[in-house]
Amino acid sequence: PVLVTRTYTITDACDNTTNDTQTITVGDATAPVIVAPDDITIEACTAEASTVTAANSGFAYSETSVTLNAGDVNTFLGLQGASVTEACDYTVTYVDSQADTCPVLVTRTYTITDACDNTTSDNQTITVDDTTAPAVTGSITASDLEGCSASDAPAAATSVAGLEALAGDLQIADACSADGLLTVTSSDASDGNTCPEVITRTYTVTDACSNESVDIIHTITVDDTIAPVVTGSITASTIEGCSASDAQAETTVAGLEALDGNLAIADACTADGLLTVTSSDASAGTCPLVITRTYTVTDPCSDKSVDIVHTINVDDTTAPTLTAAAANSTVECDGTSDPGGAFVTWLANNGGATATDACGSVTWS
Repeated sequence: PVLVTRTYTITDACDNTTNDTQTITVGDATAPVIVAPDDITIEACTAEASTVTAANSGFAYSETSVTLNAGDVNTFLGLQGASVTEACDYTVTYVDSQADTCPVLVTRTYTITDACDNTTSDNQTITVDDTTAPAVTGSITASDLEGCSASDAPAAATSVAGLEALAGDLQIADACSADGLLTVTSSDASDGNTCPEVITRTYTVTDACSNESVDIIHTITVDDTIAPVVTGSITASTIEGCSASDAQAETTVAGLEALDGNLAIADACTADGLLTVTSSDASAGTCPLVITRTYTVTDPCSDKSVDIVHTINVDDTTAPTLTAAAANSTVECDGTSDPGGAFVTWLANNGGATATDACGSVTWS
């Protein structure tokens, strides 16, 4: 403080004097008042002098105390919410510290000191945050794959490099995170159909501050276009019979493979019991009747096998059965008409003889 010594002197009529002293202390004991600027938020990746600058916060980031000059004080007083209350001379300083990530919280402490070393401090919080999602340009080209179901689709990409390596012109970039620090997640949805099954794979890229990109769609079509595979063949068959109806066609793969020969049928996607067997016949000749039977095996995706041919000879090798008349008989013929016809008529009416054959009518001679 300033110490004022005030000396009082008293003098009487005869010039006798006496002095006494008063000490007056003149001091500034009132602390100045400073109010920090309003809290602000800055879009940036980190808190440093290049991101927290004079342009966006009034002063550049500094973890070392900075004393403001007269011009800086005017800048301070121009910030929203800032003020100083002090009658005497003063100085203003600030210093920064930071904590946390996403966001980074910068505490800027302003301190005012008057000529008598009275001080007051106030804090401003500067929030530095990355709120910008990774940028996505381009797209992934749709894929057509040979397979039986969604399980045949390739594994989903798990990195930005893997995504960008897929067919197409997809590009991903983030202002704050290198590609290797971005997280790639995905989910699959099937249309529930078969032949083909369409899978919609949705990717999302997330940066270190949990900002998510727009959905990145990859359409994968899985289809079974491979026909059942046929190896070996069916051995030609000869059966006793009268017509093509005596040769029943097989209706299952198991039935086909059980026929004579070394036929084997396999499908990459479908169990034997779910394959459809159809056949068609072409025939020629009699005694034997030669049937060319063509089988086709079809999977649930309508893929058809090569023709499987089975040659079947249907032949009647059994003689008619004759039941003779009860007694020897004589029939008169005029020598000109058909003796066979007369004889047969006579047998039917008188002799009781009959003739039968498994395949139809018989000819008498």
